[in-house]
Amino acid sequence: GKQEGVEVRVARIFNTFGPRMHMNDGRVVSNFILQALQGEPLTVYGSGSQTRAFQYVSDLVNGLVALMNSNVSSPVNLGNPEEHTILEFAQLIKTLVGSGSEIQFLSEAQDDPQKRKPDIKKAKLMLGWEPVVPLEEGLNKAIHYFRKELEYQANNQYIPKPKPARIKKGRTRHN
Repeated sequence: GKQEGVEVRVARIFNTFGPRMHMNDGRVVSNFILQALQGEPLTVYGSGSQTRAFQYVSDLVNGLVALMNSNVSSPVNLGNPEEHTILEFAQLIKTLVGSGSEIQFLSEAQDDPQKRKPDIKKAKLMLGWEPVVPLEEGLNKAIHYFRKELEYQANNQYIPKPKPARIKKGRTRHN
């Protein structure tokens, strides 16, 4: 911004989830949902006591829009400050899916932070923004999406439909 004299906005985006996530992205939300839906063990690294905070995608989009419409040029954290342990999160997803999956504990990754929680005071104060979608509501939407995607794959029905041909007015189309 200073170098080129242009307006900038900087968002620090924290863990975000929702429908249309890639099912095999390796993130905890998609991993747990996919594992629970497929009846596989939910893999928790370490004791599961490490915390994470997850925001639903519409909350992030609303935060980005608020930031873009502001005059704030310094970095702003956009995330949900509501912390949950990874173990709580695994149990919640298991319950929401209605899965009989077990929780499997694997050795902890060396670089896994024990706590991840955004400080959103600046976003609240300067943008009037904070997340509003409850975790369970957002998870239910993501689970519904994943369930449908798995059904399409299993039934081999996920075939993109061709777009209809566009014909310009006043012109005859010849084959």
